[in-house]
Amino acid sequence: MKMTDRRLGSGDGLPALFAHCFLGHGGSWKALVEALPVPLDVMAPDLPGHGRSPMPADPGDFHAGVARALGAVIRRPSLLVGHSFGAASLLRHALHHKQDVAGLVLIEPVFFAAAAGSDAFAQYRRETEEMEAALQRGRPDQAARLFLAGNPGSPDFDALPAPAQSVMAAQMQLVKATDAGLFEDSGNLLAPGLMESFDRPVLIIVGSETAPIFPAIQRGLMARLAQAETAEIAGAGHMAPLSHPGAVAAAIHDWMQRHGLARPAQKALAQKAGAGLQDFA
Repeated sequence: MKMTDRRLGSGDGLPALFAHCFLGHGGSWKALVEALPVPLDVMAPDLPGHGRSPMPADPGDFHAGVARALGAVIRRPSLLVGHSFGAASLLRHALHHKQDVAGLVLIEPVFFAAAAGSDAFAQYRRETEEMEAALQRGRPDQAARLFLAGNPGSPDFDALPAPAQSVMAAQMQLVKATDAGLFEDSGNLLAPGLMESFDRPVLIIVGSETAPIFPAIQRGLMARLAQAETAEIAGAGHMAPLSHPGAVAAAIHDWMQRHGLARPAQKALAQKAGAGLQDFA
């Protein structure tokens, strides 16, 4: 699967890979990256079928394909930050390739299998069945309308311009292609010992006003990931990186400092400042 490259931040900062949500694009990270007080060299691609990246001819197990595509662009241990489907895709890659991970930030990850058995999971499954029924009736526009309505903080489908509605309706085929990975765990992320042995620092962020499924996923992951911490963004729904970029950046920065992840970036910034003073002298 092909992705269009996009870079944000500072070229001499800590290497980072940011993966956006469904129906989004890599440029949506700009405000959050700028709000972080440490320099990051961010690769923020448009996921396949999003932004400027081409729609895959056959999405197959889309969760698996996107996880592979994201992993292919990592060249050295990096800070991995994902939102929603991007978070679930980075989780899949990280658990099987922890050598690529300096730290992992999951903002409302949609790895629904982690919440299986909960009331929130059953409720969300009923909601997705309505969306799938709309697709089967040949109504991708209605599927997109239901998809956005189920994620608090998302835009109102009917208030969007017609071109945006058309793009989102076309992307609904990709949402259906995530079932194998997100509901059925085709990546075996819940295999005994896999999450429990993951020794990289993890931060899981949810909004205080989000849908019940996301705190349920957070609890499921926290029960397994030994190095995980949580943060709640007051007043935010599912779209916290866009609606509350400053608060999300503050939570990430505090976590980075606790785990020493800010030090390399701060060192690079100090060296750059020192070089600038020498040039001035």
